[in-house]
Amino acid sequence: MEKIEYTICPITIENLDSVNQDCWQSREAQLTLLKQQEILGFGAWVGSICIGSLHCYRVTLPVWDDTLFPEYGRKKLTDWPLGWPLIAAKEKNLLFQGPVWGHSCFHVGRLLDTHHSTSEYIGKGIGKALLIASINWAKTHEYSAIIAIGGSKTVFEYNPVMGCLPWTSYLNNGFSVKAIEEEGKNPPWWIKEWDNKIINEQIDDVLAVEDDYNSICARLMVLDFDNTQSE
Repeated sequence: MEKIEYTICPITIENLDSVNQDCWQSREAQLTLLKQQEILGFGAWVGSICIGSLHCYRVTLPVWDDTLFPEYGRKKLTDWPLGWPLIAAKEKNLLFQGPVWGHSCFHVGRLLDTHHSTSEYIGKGIGKALLIASINWAKTHEYSAIIAIGGSKTVFEYNPVMGCLPWTSYLNNGFSVKAIEEEGKNPPWWIKEWDNKIINEQIDDVLAVEDDYNSICARLMVLDFDNTQSE
């Protein structure tokens, strides 16, 4: 595997135009987010080329403001990577003393003005590097916690389609599992709605050796910095 040297930096107004613009509502929304939370997330750069990004949002629980969420997320929250974690956290009555740093879309290998990932950047540790940078940022900027969707452990195609890391990546970096789609017993909503051939084949492979959907379902992952979370 060829090694790639890249740099992880916060996404700010200075480098925003080199980052793929998918999944943000508008430039106006980006500028408002920058005023509210200083950065839009993190990017990975090779020179001046951004080869991956993680979008983040400052949110509160149990009530959040969706004004600056992308349009498709406002129309159907579960279609957006941060959507189900917000819903699940509210259902679990997870409360924190301060603001929460929410992980939305991971776009590894998605270059400027493209809508698909470039395979040469996959499997280079970029997603993990973006995750660690975000943890360090939230920890030092007075956030009480990070919430995120942890993608499927066994249906690998789910994760790039949804735009997330597998839940084990979060677990390995200090996060806890706070909820599982359908309690891991029934098919999650996305199986039927997406009807993705590769995903369906991977699900069939899992169900051939497992009795339920536990390893297939996504997780609500939480990193509580204050250890003051109440349920």
